[in-house]
Amino acid sequence: MKFRTVLKRWWFWVGTVLVVVVGSAVLFSGGEEVTYSTEVTERVTLVQTVDANGEVVSIDEVELSFNLSGTLDQIFVGIGDTVEVGTILAALDTSELVGDVQSAYQAVKIAQAHLDQQRAGATKEAVSISEAALASTQVSFSASEKDLEHLQILLDLVSDRYALDTESASESAQAASDNYDQIVEENAEMIADAYDDLLSAAWAAVIEVRAGLSESDQIIGARNGALNDDFELFLSSKDKEALEDAEGQFERAEDYLFEAEEEMLLVDYGDSADAIVTAAESVADAMTEVAKLLLNTRKVVEATLTGGTFVASDLTALMASVDAARAAVQVDQAALENAFQVVVDTLSNAEANLEDTEHALAAAELAEASAALFEDYQVELARQSVDAGDALRQMREADFAQAEARLAEVIADPRIVDLASYEAEVARSQAAYASATARYENAQMLAPIIGRVTEINAEIGEQVVAASPVITVQTTGDQFEIIADISESDITKIVLNDPVLLTFDAFGSDVEITGFVGKINPAEKLIENVVYYEVTVYLDAEGQSLGLRPGLSVDLVVQTDAREDVITLPQRAVLERDGITYVRVLVSGMVEEREVTTGLRGDLGRIEITSGLEAGEEVVIRELSE
Repeated sequence: MKFRTVLKRWWFWVGTVLVVVVGSAVLFSGGEEVTYSTEVTERVTLVQTVDANGEVVSIDEVELSFNLSGTLDQIFVGIGDTVEVGTILAALDTSELVGDVQSAYQAVKIAQAHLDQQRAGATKEAVSISEAALASTQVSFSASEKDLEHLQILLDLVSDRYALDTESASESAQAASDNYDQIVEENAEMIADAYDDLLSAAWAAVIEVRAGLSESDQIIGARNGALNDDFELFLSSKDKEALEDAEGQFERAEDYLFEAEEEMLLVDYGDSADAIVTAAESVADAMTEVAKLLLNTRKVVEATLTGGTFVASDLTALMASVDAARAAVQVDQAALENAFQVVVDTLSNAEANLEDTEHALAAAELAEASAALFEDYQVELARQSVDAGDALRQMREADFAQAEARLAEVIADPRIVDLASYEAEVARSQAAYASATARYENAQMLAPIIGRVTEINAEIGEQVVAASPVITVQTTGDQFEIIADISESDITKIVLNDPVLLTFDAFGSDVEITGFVGKINPAEKLIENVVYYEVTVYLDAEGQSLGLRPGLSVDLVVQTDAREDVITLPQRAVLERDGITYVRVLVSGMVEEREVTTGLRGDLGRIEITSGLEAGEEVVIRELSE
């Protein structure tokens, strides 16, 4: 957690880092002498800090979390264990972090090697390679143009080929549609014929019902008593109840007949199916009642005795007549039932035919849609191939142009501006390496106070989230932390575990202790209409033994960033025009404008120059008035 506080002292920068040369770079322009304040660049360490005031606060317990998310790999303490400041409590799985650090380190080495290679200039081998690359890209460019021509021809062929398939599928779909219409028409005709046949069978049954009713009346004389005068005295002599039953059934059968005739008179051929079925069912009911009547009439004849002029042959003739009527009714009953069944079968067959035709139509329409989609798909694939071929041609053309430029670049002598991107890549890779190293170091959880572990909220192998409490440590004595309010302009620079230098008014500026940022409260607070954020600083072990008291005021210097071995300049020496950042370099008494790339803004108004300058160059800070 410690760092060199000397980096904050003005005399260090003035005496060792800043080499200000107030020169007499004399330029004659119209006889007027111009003098410049300059600085010779050198590589130093640049530090960025944030100053703040805070207050000592007593600690009861501390909820500790990791600064990054990951898998909990080890827990070194248990509940009830006593810990000291700096005790390692837990650690995350660092296998990926180690890989990140190694990868970042290799990236620094590669970037530095590329920069060194550019500074050394091109070798004969590099020139030969660039010339070979130019020839290769020219061949690839020519080949890509020919490939594009072939792909355009293929697109036309594919369009014609699959258009024929789609047209054929459309014709099949139209044929299926026509067949569907024909089946619908044929079904309608068959169904109409079936209902017409049912109506005809019903009329025939009505006639037979009336004939059966008449046959029964001739024997039992229910309506016309004169018809059975010859044998009325002997009628149903053996069973009078049979005659009474027959007469009652005659009344019912006649009523059914009248109702059926009324229903039949209401319908005609071609009427609705429901109307025809209703009438036919009424006729079927009447036939059932007449059949019962003829059965009762047969029983009456069986109970009749002969006598007088009514002899046995007459009785036999009556029985034969009744049986013939019953047989005729049964025939018409069967015909009517058959007509009903024909309707049912016709409807079923029509439905099946229609369903098959619908399936065929749906399949044809699906095939048509599929053919159209497949045509679109194949054409689109061919078009994409053309687009890809054109993109490849453009890329090969760009590669060819780039190879030409690359050869020219390799042959040319390196300039400072040419090295700028390599220098920037070195700086970027160094920053990535520092960031990866910091993440690796943050994979350990250290105790910020002396105390006892009271709670462990995670298990080994469990995923933990950054800033989520994992271990709680309860103080066992007087322990302290520092609470400071940081302005919104500085809070974005501070992250967890940033080192902090602390001095107290009570002990004098010569007594310095160190700590680190332990918490950053995301909630804002307004102090005199200025937004601040509360930051908690934990003390290193020696700080807890200083004899602190709650309420003591403290000055904090938070080190938020640092760059080692970098070139820096005063910010006033870095200028900007038309979006280009540049400095003025004094070369052989003449001022030369040099484009640069900047990096970290550090303390004392210093700014990092990541590319565009080398150590030992003389940079103009400002002009001096004569």
